[in-house]
Amino acid sequence: MKTTVTRVPLRLANSHLVRGKKTIIVDTGDPGFSHGLYRAMQREGINRSDISLIFITHGHIDHYGSVFALKKALDVPVAVHRLDQIYLEKGTQAPLYPLNRPAALLKRVGQGMRVRHNNFKADIIVDDHLDLLRFGVEGFILPTPGHTLGSASLILPDSCAITGDLIIRRHFFRGPAEACVFLHDKEKYHNSVNLLKLCGVKKIYPGHGASIDMEPVYAREERIRRRSTQTKYDQR
Repeated sequence: MKTTVTRVPLRLANSHLVRGKKTIIVDTGDPGFSHGLYRAMQREGINRSDISLIFITHGHIDHYGSVFALKKALDVPVAVHRLDQIYLEKGTQAPLYPLNRPAALLKRVGQGMRVRHNNFKADIIVDDHLDLLRFGVEGFILPTPGHTLGSASLILPDSCAITGDLIIRRHFFRGPAEACVFLHDKEKYHNSVNLLKLCGVKKIYPGHGASIDMEPVYAREERIRRRSTQTKYDQR
C-alpha cells in the first residue's frame, strides 16, 4: 500500500493529509480553517468519504481548533492521546512551558485562549501503540511526550513521521531544527527523539514549517548525551 503525505499550511500551523487506501487528517489548524483543508482535499482528488480518521497530535488550539467543525461535517472518529484529550473536551490549551523570555511573552497571550464547542468527546484514546491499518493507512501512532505530556506522532513505513510540535525549526520555522520553545518535560523530549530514531525515522513533517531531516537532530542529541554523561562522571 503506497502512502503519501500532503502538507497543508493553515496560517501558522500545518495540517497533513496522509493517504493510503483511505485518508487520515493529522491536525486541523485554528478554529475556522476547515475550508483550507477542503481546498487541499479537492486539489488532491480526495473526497470527503475518503476520510477515515482525524488524529490530533496534541492539545494546543492551533492544532485542534477546527476539529469540531470537521468531525461534524465528515462524521469520522477523532483520535488523541489520553493525557491531552481533556483540553479538546474543555476547549482550552495544554499548559505552555516556555524555554526563553520571548516564549514567556507568547505564553501570556496564548495560554488563556479558548474555543467554544458542544459536548465534544474523542472517539479513540491513544495510550500506547495504535495501528492504523483499520483506517486504510499503513502506519501507527505512538506517544511522543515532551512538548506536552500527551503529544503523539504518526509513524509511517517509509522512514517518515508526523510529529506535531515535538521538533520545529528556529527563526520563524525556517532555521535549524530543535525542540519547540515550549517544552513540558525535557527528559521526555529526549526520550521521544530517541524513540523516533529507534523507529527508523529519517524525516519528519512538523506542526510548523517544512519537513526536517532528522540526522542532524540525532547527532545533536548524541552530543548532548555525551556531555551529560561526562558531567556525571566528572562529578563523582
